[in-house]
Amino acid sequence: MTSDDRPVLVFDVNETLSDLRPLHGAFEELGVPGEVAATWFASVLREGFALAVHGEAQPFAVLGQEVARMLFAAHPPTGDVEDAVSHVLEAVQALPVHADVPDGVRAMAEAGFRLTALTNGSAATAEGLLERGGVRQHFEHVRSVEEAPCWKPASEAYTWASGAWGVPLEQMLMIAVHPWDLHGAARAGMRTAWIDRHGAPWPRYARTPDLRVSGVRELAARLSAGGAGLTV
Repeated sequence: MTSDDRPVLVFDVNETLSDLRPLHGAFEELGVPGEVAATWFASVLREGFALAVHGEAQPFAVLGQEVARMLFAAHPPTGDVEDAVSHVLEAVQALPVHADVPDGVRAMAEAGFRLTALTNGSAATAEGLLERGGVRQHFEHVRSVEEAPCWKPASEAYTWASGAWGVPLEQMLMIAVHPWDLHGAARAGMRTAWIDRHGAPWPRYARTPDLRVSGVRELAARLSAGGAGLTV
């Protein structure tokens, strides 16, 4: 293959590359149960998806603020609500990558794969995460659906990325921990790889991914061996 024909690996960012567990501590610092962090994140996604149904979109931070305010009505923080909202968003900006990410990303880059990232969050947040993880230099592009018509998993988000990067959908492999993301990517025409760090069952209603791995290191090994029919 020429360099222009090499497969493009498209990483989701939130939860796929970033470790959300520190968010639990951020909520606890506010006097709010740590498990509310998972509710907050899932609710932000829900609101983004609801807007996407109508072809609309709002930035992740805007939805994150509004959802936090709603949750703090049921789980009041010990201090000022607006300060608490800011604290949550600041915690998102400081999240680390998962431990399996740096070595796996380097291995894929060294094998000759082209790496990109497509996030429902902001590009700046994704850039910061990859910089902290020491892997930003391995990614050709880091893009946010804030530039697209709507959020993933709407087909328009993936086709927008294909056009923005000038890469056919069938030449791209979407990599995520979220079945909803991979189902959307598959419907749009991409191949898919599921990172299943917890041994969860794949939902029967979603299109089966081309690859299923336990982490980014295993993904690198499988792709280097020709997994999902991808070669460089």
